[in-house]
Amino acid sequence: MKFMWLGHSSFAIEDGNIFLVTDPFDKSVGYPIPNVKPTHVTESHQHFDHNAHNLLRGNFEVIKEPKSYDFGALKIEGIPTYHDEEKGAKRGNNIIFKMRFPSSITVAHFGDLGHMIDKDVIEKLKGVDAIMIPVGGVFTIDAKKAIEISNILKPHVIFPMHYMTKYVSFELGKLEDFTSAFKDVVKVKGAFEISPEEIKKLDRKVIVFEM
Repeated sequence: MKFMWLGHSSFAIEDGNIFLVTDPFDKSVGYPIPNVKPTHVTESHQHFDHNAHNLLRGNFEVIKEPKSYDFGALKIEGIPTYHDEEKGAKRGNNIIFKMRFPSSITVAHFGDLGHMIDKDVIEKLKGVDAIMIPVGGVFTIDAKKAIEISNILKPHVIFPMHYMTKYVSFELGKLEDFTSAFKDVVKVKGAFEISPEEIKKLDRKVIVFEM
């Protein structure tokens, strides 16, 4: 299974015939628009920095509702959450997508989660292999809450996202506020590849992609 960071909250996940892209952004975010051709695209909410699937190539399934999807070897559950701490009153709804890929690896993409998750959501996410979680605060949970969620769920791999870089055109918190809480932090250029057997041996390994 192969993971690539496209920038902001957007990742590409390749597993067998599946090429899934999360939360595609538009040009105003600051990152270069990726030249990819997905089979599936998830959108955690309909803000410009998370729903720009029109800028991607090819024909693909757009997944943007908090419900269950069955694409054969790919199973997806959309878990309803909020973009803020006031049940969506400030910034609306958000979807955490829990995805089981053909290799049997499960990944949870948290979108723009804006609050601490409750017991029901924790129960639904129990046992996930990898999480993609916002850490930059301002519009989402901050590093402190992201650390707390990571330590509750104890995934094998953690992909931080939605933090300040040289590309981002608006203010976000620093990645280091999150990574400083973990012992196993690895910087990766290009893609991060791992097998179902290998991922089970890890404990909260943080993967930081360099651009």
